[in-house]
Amino acid sequence: MSTGHHSYSKLIQALASILGLILLLVWMQGGFTTKTPPGTAQAAEKGELVRGPTAKVISKAIDETMLWPGTVTARTVAQIAPKVPARILAINVNTGDAVKSDQIVARLDPAELQSRVNQARSALAAAEAQAAKNGADLRRAQSLFDQEAATRQTLEAAQAAAQTSMAQVAEARAAIATAESTLSETVLRVPFDGTVLKRNQEPGDMAMPGIPVLTVQSGQRMRVEAAIPESCARDIQLGEWLKARIAENEFSVKVEEITPAADPKTRTVLVKAGIENQGAAKPGVFVWLEQNCGSRKVLSAPSSAVSRSGQLESVQLVLDGGTRLRHIRTGKIRDGWVEVLSGLKEGDVVLAGGGK
Repeated sequence: MSTGHHSYSKLIQALASILGLILLLVWMQGGFTTKTPPGTAQAAEKGELVRGPTAKVISKAIDETMLWPGTVTARTVAQIAPKVPARILAINVNTGDAVKSDQIVARLDPAELQSRVNQARSALAAAEAQAAKNGADLRRAQSLFDQEAATRQTLEAAQAAAQTSMAQVAEARAAIATAESTLSETVLRVPFDGTVLKRNQEPGDMAMPGIPVLTVQSGQRMRVEAAIPESCARDIQLGEWLKARIAENEFSVKVEEITPAADPKTRTVLVKAGIENQGAAKPGVFVWLEQNCGSRKVLSAPSSAVSRSGQLESVQLVLDGGTRLRHIRTGKIRDGWVEVLSGLKEGDVVLAGGGK
């Protein structure tokens, strides 16, 4: 009987210890204190008065700021293409390489065109030989005519032959100039300082007139190109200044071109805006183009009224001659006013200096 009583006492002690531990944990978690749910007001201590300037929570229309994805491109882009058909022997640059004006960037096979130059030179030599012979015949006919040993008809025939041969010489020389000019087209050069944007063909390919071998863009004048929905693009005017942003770098751009018709597939309009600060961006870089499109009404309160503690935001709400702490959620700040997403309603009065 004594042993059973002793075991029962131990059980009671163990249960009491567990209950005490549970009560301690509940107390540590604040289970015995009154909490204020998020978004509700907590009454101030009795006797607390409103001190400092106050302001009403108001509803106001704000511009809707949109960010459109775009790309930095060069205003000047050249397609380096030959004027004659020939096989590509070499391309001296790669995509991304910087190039200088008049730099040789590719060479075409000159064999066929060199053959034409040689043929033209041979034709010139033959024409000059014939011209020399006809010139001598003319001098002889003139001498005989002066001596009345030849008729005028003979003289005139000699003169005509000499003139014809001289014309043939001039034609042969022009043919050489044309052939040599065409031969020079087998060397491709860039027209300005810039950067190679793309290698359109490779050595061994057959280059054709009008089909680019390389695409080169100028690095001197940059612009932003962005496809903007037609509903917002209609608000943009030529000459208007917009903001563009690359990472944390913000700069101004001036609208230079607006495509007159929207893309029927995407219903967007291509807008091109020039970058005045040429050091602001490089070709091919992703950029955000900022535009105000439409407006919306939001609740707003002075940004100075908002106190922040970590992730928590709150204001001092004026009620019944005193102040109460009210937790809120905010959005963007514009011109000293902050957008109130939740926790307040229009007409509420808050301490304007609550955030200080």
